[in-house]
Amino acid sequence: MTRWTVAAVLALIAVSAAGAQQPVVPNIVMEDQFERTHSVADHRGDVVVLIYGDRASASANKALGERLHVTFHPTARGQPPAQARRAPVRPVPGQAVNARAPDVLTIPVASIGPVPALVRKLLRGQMRSASPEVPVWLDFGDAMKKGFGMKAGVPNVVVLDTAGRFRFATAGVPTLEGIERVVAVIEGLRREASPAR
Repeated sequence: MTRWTVAAVLALIAVSAAGAQQPVVPNIVMEDQFERTHSVADHRGDVVVLIYGDRASASANKALGERLHVTFHPTARGQPPAQARRAPVRPVPGQAVNARAPDVLTIPVASIGPVPALVRKLLRGQMRSASPEVPVWLDFGDAMKKGFGMKAGVPNVVVLDTAGRFRFATAGVPTLEGIERVVAVIEGLRREASPAR
């Protein structure tokens, strides 16, 4: 079993072991490179996928985010970032007619940690150059690391359900099996929140 698959299985066991306990609703609020404030609470009704890590994992995080986005928004494939972000989410199989399908929001988070104000300003400028259209949440308070842990140099993924509750986490070099497991978790949460026909 690969590192990502092992982490995914361990996370599922931990969530399953919680049994009847309510999943945790994290209070995650951060600014992006444009100094706009974002909160996971603003996205209730949709599945939120936070993909985070350090500078060494940035390319892998971006590739994983794009892959997950296209999986749930097929018409985004090959589109420029601004247009890809507006692509409609695919319906949930078997959902009630005219029911809104929960969206899947893949949110990139740069885990930076505490830095002086001048360094923050410089980092925001660099991030605006690197990502002029897609907001990247800047974690200057180590919220993700403190709340969920973090493995250096590889993508770290946290999935929140449509009520904003923590439901799944994994970290490591993505494998096909590991990505399929994340997709299955996300689709399960969409089905859970969608009224059936």
